[in-house]
Amino acid sequence: MTTERRVEWKWGALAALALVVVTLYPQINLWLARGKQWHGSYVMTQGDEVMYSAYANALIDGRPRKNDPFNGQDDAPGRPAYESLNSIHFVPAYLVALPARALGLNASTAFIVLLVFAALASSLAIFWLLATLTGHSKFAAVGTLVTLSFGALAGSNCCWHANAFTEMVPFLRRYHPAESFPLFFVFSGFIWRAVTREKSKARLIYSVAAGAALVVMVFSYFYIWTAAAAWFACVALLWILFRRDQFRRIALTAIIVGAFALAAVAGFLTMLKNRNPVLDQGQLLVSSHAPDLFNQPEIIAFIAFAALAFAAWRKRVDVRSPLVLFALSFTLMTFVVFNQQILTGMSVQPIHYKVFIANYAALISVVLAFAILWRARYAQRVIPSLALIVAAVMSVGWLTFEVYRATEHWAQKEKLRDDLFAVSQRLTAMATEDGSLAAARAGQTTYPTVFTLAVDETLEVSMSIPSYSPMAVLWSLHSDAYITPFESKGRYYRHLYYSGLTPKMVGIKMRENVFWILVPLFGSERVVPGLVNDFKPITLDDIQEERHRYDEFYKAFTYQVAGSPTLNFVVVPNGFDLPNFANLDRWYERDAGEKVGAFTIYRVKLRPETHEFLFD
Repeated sequence: MTTERRVEWKWGALAALALVVVTLYPQINLWLARGKQWHGSYVMTQGDEVMYSAYANALIDGRPRKNDPFNGQDDAPGRPAYESLNSIHFVPAYLVALPARALGLNASTAFIVLLVFAALASSLAIFWLLATLTGHSKFAAVGTLVTLSFGALAGSNCCWHANAFTEMVPFLRRYHPAESFPLFFVFSGFIWRAVTREKSKARLIYSVAAGAALVVMVFSYFYIWTAAAAWFACVALLWILFRRDQFRRIALTAIIVGAFALAAVAGFLTMLKNRNPVLDQGQLLVSSHAPDLFNQPEIIAFIAFAALAFAAWRKRVDVRSPLVLFALSFTLMTFVVFNQQILTGMSVQPIHYKVFIANYAALISVVLAFAILWRARYAQRVIPSLALIVAAVMSVGWLTFEVYRATEHWAQKEKLRDDLFAVSQRLTAMATEDGSLAAARAGQTTYPTVFTLAVDETLEVSMSIPSYSPMAVLWSLHSDAYITPFESKGRYYRHLYYSGLTPKMVGIKMRENVFWILVPLFGSERVVPGLVNDFKPITLDDIQEERHRYDEFYKAFTYQVAGSPTLNFVVVPNGFDLPNFANLDRWYERDAGEKVGAFTIYRVKLRPETHEFLFD
């Protein structure tokens, strides 16, 4: 199987077009549903996108790299800020923010455009890699569709049950991993050419290119660059074991790529050292040496590995073949990323490997194994066109079903988020009118804080406010990306208090397993299976203890608590049920309110400190 055949990009373009059309359907559906009433929101592929769009929105607004869009505190002279994972992984954010700012686009529009570019780039990167390795462009196009269409399925929980990340096209979560995802496969292609080219100059050029790609990945997304490093280590090991005659060749590439990696990782660690140490709790860092051998990507990779190993044992394939070694490297990488803790003793949310890269690497290994075994059995026969067409149709059909199902499931929530876009725009205008936004931009105060009176899906969509506006929010699921989990829970206690929820009511909702009560109080790792290997379900004793904590907070609420942080705006969904403003009105004065679509916005002002005694 030659690798010198010309890559026929028209087949890659067709595969990419199919991916773009299908994955853009949720946004098209929102446009059609809202018509002229569409306010400008983007449709999410996964809930964590609000964290990344909020950070990008802050950069578009001209705020510094170390900004906190949810809590409204930025790096400023005399008030330095810690590094966050967003400020360390700054490359994707700036790749969104700089063009958007130059073109006058908001973060929401930029994320819509990003979806198209990410789908195109990912499709073409995988197509190029497969076409380069196999020399068969039609097969590479179908392999691209198979890899990207079944990635969510491969990254699901046991027996293909969807998890928190795999409802719809996980590789397109913007901007992690959407922007760095294609680079992994470009990096793989550069390594292939670096170790297979006969001319030393070409090997040098591709080694340098691979090193540069790895540098970009280091400052883009932790799970992508560590997976790339693990994969390259597997390639180097396999080359040393089976192609010792080319030791100097792989050594040169390893030295060059390693030099780039060391420089980048040194910078990464320097920035990481300046993080708030207690934030490690929010990242669910677990100390463990236990092996993790039965993730679905590992099972898929093992099947590919076993098929190739059996064929090699039967002398049907040459294990020394560069293509066979590359296929094996993708299988081995999945086991390395899930089991590195055996040596390091540390594990950080391995589910991100499972859904964002190891699943796709495992599918790549299956595609390559099929190509290798087909050629071994039918040396003079190309894969029938009918078989390729059937595989392509099945792949696109499954992807269409997956996207359609998720779109229908989240359609109402996306309409609510679009309504909130209009609210966010009005909040920006109101903060501009009263001068609070200008003062925040000048570093004189923190950014105005918005409280949304809700503990249901309205609370969830309210976390999009910083994606559409410079406003901060009282509490967000992503607050602990910038502040400690303890501080984040304290803000959520305030949220419950202002919402008029008594300790008894909170206890009832906890026992009813209300998601937006349990996650803020116990952490997503206690509610969402798979985030950590050592999942510990919430018990009745845990609920009683948490109710007791909130009861103490509720009874001891003071003026100082009310002013930390100080609220500037309250957003309330319109409806038949009258909101309970009793607790809020004890500490804040509200204006008459202004209706904006499905919501009402109130300006609020902290009452004079002596006023609290009138309520005693």
